[in-house]
Amino acid sequence: MITWLGKLDYSPYSRDEIFSVVFANNMNLGEGVAVIHQWTKDASGKAKSNSFAQGTVSKSVILGPMEREIEILYNERETTYYWYKGKQSGGKLTLSMFNKHGEEVAKNIELLAVYY
Repeated sequence: MITWLGKLDYSPYSRDEIFSVVFANNMNLGEGVAVIHQWTKDASGKAKSNSFAQGTVSKSVILGPMEREIEILYNERETTYYWYKGKQSGGKLTLSMFNKHGEEVAKNIELLAVYY
């Protein structure tokens, strides 16, 4: 299991809120992944609501030692609403967040590996 932790800024729904990604194994294609984060205020107006989505790694391309491009939850976007793509470099993972229509809604979500 690999756990990544960072903060999400997605105005007006999330401001400096916790954001975590947990990979079941080694971030390889088809492996399980979960995204857990908190909204400052969700679309229904509820404050501090939590969000949980699970699915699979939909793309994983190794670019070099400790570097890869990754895409997660794309195959599940109709049920999870959001999906993510980005780059892992060493102990840092930088993601962009997309809605199910493919619109980028949050950029440069920086996460650090906290558990291997």
